Amino acid sequence: MTQQMDTRLRFLEADVSRSPESFADVVAEGLSAAQKWLPCRYFYDEAGSHLFEMICDLPEYYLTRTERAILDTHADAMLKAAGDISALVEFGSGSGCKTRILLDAAGKNRPNNLSYIPVDISGEFLYNSSRALMQDYPGLSITAIAAEYNDAISMLPPRSGPRLFLFMGSNVGNFDPCEAASFLARIRSGMHSEDRLLVGIDLHKHHSHLEPAYDDAAGVTSRFNKNLLKRINRELGANFDLDQFDHHAPFVDHHSRIEMRLVSQREQTVRIAALDRKFTFQPEEYIHTENSHKYSHAAFSRLALEAGLAIENSWTDEREWFAVCLLKPIEARH
Repeated sequence: MTQQMDTRLRFLEADVSRSPESFADVVAEGLSAAQKWLPCRYFYDEAGSHLFEMICDLPEYYLTRTERAILDTHADAMLKAAGDISALVEFGSGSGCKTRILLDAAGKNRPNNLSYIPVDISGEFLYNSSRALMQDYPGLSITAIAAEYNDAISMLPPRSGPRLFLFMGSNVGNFDPCEAASFLARIRSGMHSEDRLLVGIDLHKHHSHLEPAYDDAAGVTSRFNKNLLKRINRELGANFDLDQFDHHAPFVDHHSRIEMRLVSQREQTVRIAALDRKFTFQPEEYIHTENSHKYSHAAFSRLALEAGLAIENSWTDEREWFAVCLLKPIEARH
C-alpha cells in the first residue's frame, strides 16, 4: 500500500503487485473460456472513467439522472434516517457529483465535523475528484482509497463514530446476485449497529427503456466498452482491431440483466504479446464484458437479508424506475 499525505487529504493506493491475479492473468483466463469474458472492473482506467462520466450525462442514460433527482428530493430525510453520522464511506465514488448532494445535506448540521472516504479503482481520477471536493468543502477531511472494492474494505480508516456507507449508481447490479450478497455481507461484517448502508438499485422495467441506456445513439457506451480492448492493446501489446468488434447490449430476461458484449464481425485472430498467445474469434462470437442486473423491491430485499441487512427505508422516483434503499445491520441471534 502506498500513501500520500496532505493537510486534509490522505491518499491510499492498494499494492497491485501483491494481487493474486494480474491484468494479464485475467485476460488470459477470460479469453480462453468457451464463452469469452473480461471483468468490468478493468473498464476504469483514466480514459474509461472519463467516458463513464460522459455516459452519465447522456439523454438515454436515465440511471444517474433519476438517482440524482431522488437524492435532490430526499437527501435531508436520508441523512436524518441515517442518524448522527461522523463519516461517509463511498464505494465507486466517481466524480462525486451525487455525493455533493449528501455532503450539502450533512453539512447543514455538521459542517466542520465530517470525514469522507471515497473508494475508486482509478487512482488518478480519484485523486483529482478528491482535490476538487476539498476545495469546495473547507471543513471536510478525506481519506481516498484507490483500490478494488474488496481490497478497500481492509484499508478503511478506524471508525470514530457512526458511518454511512454508500454504494450508489446501481453498481450493485454489476455483480451476480450471489456475488452481490457476498460483497454486501463483507460490508456488513465491518458495520456496527449504528452504521447504515445506502444503496442505489435500478428497478426492473421493460427492455425498451433499458437497452437504449446501454447502447446510446452517440456511441459513447460503445467507446467505453471498446476502451477495454484498447487498454489490452496498450498494456499487453495486443493487436485488437477495434473496428472489427461491435458493441451490443441486450436485455436477457431470464437473468433480469443487461449484458454488455463485444461482438466479432468476422473470423479473426488476435495476438497478445505479453501472453505470447493468439486468440481466435468466429463471426458473431462475443466477449461478455459486463452485467447490469435489475431488481424488484422484493428481490433486493431478499438479497439484503442474505447479507445480514434489512431495508429500513427506501425512496423512489414517480415512475418507480430506480430506488435508493437505506439498509441496517441485522443483529446476530445467539
